[in-house]
Amino acid sequence: MNYDKTNNSKKKPFYFSIDFEDFYYNYLRALKLNNPKTKEEALIKSYKRIKYICEKYLEDKKITFFVTGIVAKKMPHLIKEIYDDGHEISCHYNFHDNIFESNRKDFAHNLDEAIKIIENIIGEKPLGFRAPNFAINPNNTWAYEELSSRFLYDSSYKTSLKISDLKKEKIFFFTNRKLKEFFIYEKPYFKNLFKIKSGGTFVRLFPSSVVISTMNESYNMGHVPLLYLHPYELTLNHDFWIAWKDLSFLPFIKKSYIYCRQTQWSHFGHQNLDKKIKHICDNFEHQGPMKNLVLNK
Repeated sequence: MNYDKTNNSKKKPFYFSIDFEDFYYNYLRALKLNNPKTKEEALIKSYKRIKYICEKYLEDKKITFFVTGIVAKKMPHLIKEIYDDGHEISCHYNFHDNIFESNRKDFAHNLDEAIKIIENIIGEKPLGFRAPNFAINPNNTWAYEELSSRFLYDSSYKTSLKISDLKKEKIFFFTNRKLKEFFIYEKPYFKNLFKIKSGGTFVRLFPSSVVISTMNESYNMGHVPLLYLHPYELTLNHDFWIAWKDLSFLPFIKKSYIYCRQTQWSHFGHQNLDKKIKHICDNFEHQGPMKNLVLNK
């Protein structure tokens, strides 16, 4: 189904996606631990929960998975299962790195690595991309140019502006190539001092009414309302938890901080997530994989 603001349905359209990454692996790698292990059982468990959510709240419509290359490389059978179940496999970079800290050459290399891994598993190239942490700065034109030569769409650009005010950024043009951008809308609060997105930590820590308000404003601003979550937010038993012994390579104070800080991702708001998704789906109707936004127009 196309995104269509003339739809007579009482529910507004939205797209649900998963940034399919391994919090345990990513966090330890960011702390400079070489070759951390992968929480394979936790990722499998998270997918089972995602399937349950799709069946119970999304009318069993398929969704988009933005998959990191490293997860695809370590768990090809799971990625193939997700694809065979009818979901869209898009790209979430090779590792979970901030792209604004990279350069054009390394960025292009890691994109190609991730694309190759995914294509070898599912038999086709991913059509879409989302940057880890949405970490492409608006002035990183080189990054969007590299994306335009590989993908049909991107969903990394954060904004609080109306779609009509973004002008050329609605579609990035590079010579004869174009890249459709599906913006991550941020609703400003307290005179723009604080912004809320309709995904991740915001969904878990804030009431569903706040998330719905953000999605409503996104829609009214001309954007496609996007709801996104991560595997570590969908398991209920601290399955991605980093144990104290796993942080033994760190100084005591830093180890203590990291150990406690991870409760933000691995503990708070998980138990009420089902109720929030239901509340959101009472007000919005999921439209299927995000690739429909570019293939059906």
